[in-house]
Amino acid sequence: MKPNIQQAAVIGAGVMGAAIAAHLANADIPTILLDIVPPKFTPQDEAKGLSPDAPAFRNKLADSGLRNALKANPAAFYAPENAKLITTGNLEDHLSLLGKVDWIIEAVVERLDIKNGLFGKIETVRTPGTIVSTNTSGIPVADMCKGRSEDFRKHFVGAHFFNPPRYMKLLEIISGPETLPEVVGAVARIGEERLGKGIVYAKDTPNFVANRIGMYSMMRAIRVMQELGLTVEAVDKITGPVIGNPKSASFRTADLVGLDTMAHVASNVYDNAADDECRSEFEVPAVLKTMIERNFLGDKTNGGFYKKGADEKGNKEILSIDLNTFEYTPQEKVRFASLEAIKTLEETSDKMRGLYYAKDKAGQFTFKTLSESLIYTANRIPEIADDIVNIDNAMRWGFAREMGPFEAWDVLGVKKSTAKMKEAGYVIPSWVQAMLDAGIESFYKSENGARYFYDVASNTCKQLEIPPQIVLLPSLKDRNKTVAGNKGATLIDLGDGVACLEFHTKMNALGTDIISMMHKSADIVSRDFEGLVIGNHGVNFSAGANLYMILFAAQEEEWDDLHWEVAQLQKAFMKLKYLDKPVVAAPAGMALGGGCEVCLAADRVRAAAETYIGLVEVGVGLLPAGGGCKEMVIRNT
Repeated sequence: MKPNIQQAAVIGAGVMGAAIAAHLANADIPTILLDIVPPKFTPQDEAKGLSPDAPAFRNKLADSGLRNALKANPAAFYAPENAKLITTGNLEDHLSLLGKVDWIIEAVVERLDIKNGLFGKIETVRTPGTIVSTNTSGIPVADMCKGRSEDFRKHFVGAHFFNPPRYMKLLEIISGPETLPEVVGAVARIGEERLGKGIVYAKDTPNFVANRIGMYSMMRAIRVMQELGLTVEAVDKITGPVIGNPKSASFRTADLVGLDTMAHVASNVYDNAADDECRSEFEVPAVLKTMIERNFLGDKTNGGFYKKGADEKGNKEILSIDLNTFEYTPQEKVRFASLEAIKTLEETSDKMRGLYYAKDKAGQFTFKTLSESLIYTANRIPEIADDIVNIDNAMRWGFAREMGPFEAWDVLGVKKSTAKMKEAGYVIPSWVQAMLDAGIESFYKSENGARYFYDVASNTCKQLEIPPQIVLLPSLKDRNKTVAGNKGATLIDLGDGVACLEFHTKMNALGTDIISMMHKSADIVSRDFEGLVIGNHGVNFSAGANLYMILFAAQEEEWDDLHWEVAQLQKAFMKLKYLDKPVVAAPAGMALGGGCEVCLAADRVRAAAETYIGLVEVGVGLLPAGGGCKEMVIRNT
């Protein structure tokens, strides 16, 4: 096997292939993007002055894929200039280029015959030791390497990216029957270290991990919605952020994915998982079939479960489909007593429990769908993955959920929820019952700074291995590594003479407590440490100054107090800027206003790729007051 992956090739310039190539370019990996020669030379091609032998015609599909990636929304490239790292071509004139790369990624249509034909061509030019991977979402990896050479089979692996590749963290890795462990390790390493992916090791089963569980949940949601007489918008209200899912919830997500794609993924399980006890659930529901027949496919056809429309006055609005008439109507106001009751709760875990144990229709829907999904997921071990950790990671990273299934089950209370499930007539998976019988009442636990998970095979708790390059601040705090702290921020000893200033307010907004800890941390680091990192595990690095605090002070005309707070913020940033030890800011998510100014005060900024940073105060009628304006002038003069 080639020791390092320095250059890659992607075959198939469709939506996924072009986006994968774009993300490889984001990671500074030169990439060749190939597709077939267009099957027909059209009058439109001739009108453009092309000929059948012209590269502009023969490379048209790959060139089009690259242009589409450049126009993609959300953006596929970190910066448009990254596209210069992509070389386009076709599979007839440029096949030999594959002999020069270290990693070949197949991303063509989901047909085994087409993939096998392509792999036969690849084998004629591939250099021994070159890794070949497939981006299939469900075709067995074992079937795709049949008939290939021994070296090909040993270096062939499933590497399933999720769409869009730049933003979705999950990369499922699926070994073939003869895949070398070092090949799996190489793909995992480049996925984690270069592409920013979370790796899940999946078994070679239909739809692997995330789509197997996610599609079961979706099919059940449709059927239970019909049983309870709920609307599309009601289900999305129940299955969105209140239970830790993205705002797109169930049906808005389906529109984004495409209803035809969703039906194809579900059918793949139905056709290929004959022993699945819930196989019938993957048969495409009649309502979904009707929508597909009517070309209501989602965003790609401007109408799926939702559609853009206008009211009587011509104002734009989003309509939802009535699954009884298949007509689009204005969305109804969603009102359930349980949703009203959890409105004031801040933690997702509290909201989820509130819905799960509620008695109204929202509670009934949540109990039924969530219970059935948890049971189905538990029954998939060890079929689709060896442990609960891979499954939880797959659902968090592949579907942007706040919690994986077993983490959610812990939130509900395993003992209490299983008792409720039994009372409703559900059969609890035998290994879950064995876990409870052994006196273990949660799938995860933390002790002395270490995290443990329940291992199904051994019926014991095992320590979760954390790679040495990953630092978990809660674990350090559990091991008494806190140096100083208050309600807004904590200074933690990372080891090796380095301290970390962690913010932990709501949205990590900067207030009196954080400002105070900046001053204190600077003094402590100057005296006792070799350097300071400013970072946290929050969704957002910092949403900026606490505007409510500023608004309250202004309304109360407490101008002296407000002036003092601003002065303290400015002094804190200057203290960081001129600290006699190096300061590194590590932002991710939003770093707005004061969050941006924290970074401007640091010696270096090590930002995550998806960091949204800027001085945005002007948007609410304010000017940056922490020194950001001055720092921006310095950097531009």
